[in-house]
Amino acid sequence: MVTAFIFTKYAKRKFTKLPLGIQKRIVVKLTALKKHEDIFSILRPLHNFEPATHRLRIGSYRLILELKADKKSAPEFLILDMGHRRDIYR
Repeated sequence: MVTAFIFTKYAKRKFTKLPLGIQKRIVVKLTALKKHEDIFSILRPLHNFEPATHRLRIGSYRLILELKADKKSAPEFLILDMGHRRDIYR
């Protein structure tokens, strides 16, 4: 289980610029992931990025997340970026 998803300032700004329907889908997906036992079955690691960097697919949009793990508590994810799949990996 994940304790929190933390948005960077850049990710917050990009989130507010997304269409309202996509924003709602992102919130629903993140809420569902908080309750999910095996989050790594849904997240995919990104190659040629930092080792703890993953992506989350929400329709045609992608969230780029970085794992902030502490051995004593459940993992937290820092949301670095989000956007349409044609733009996000550039």
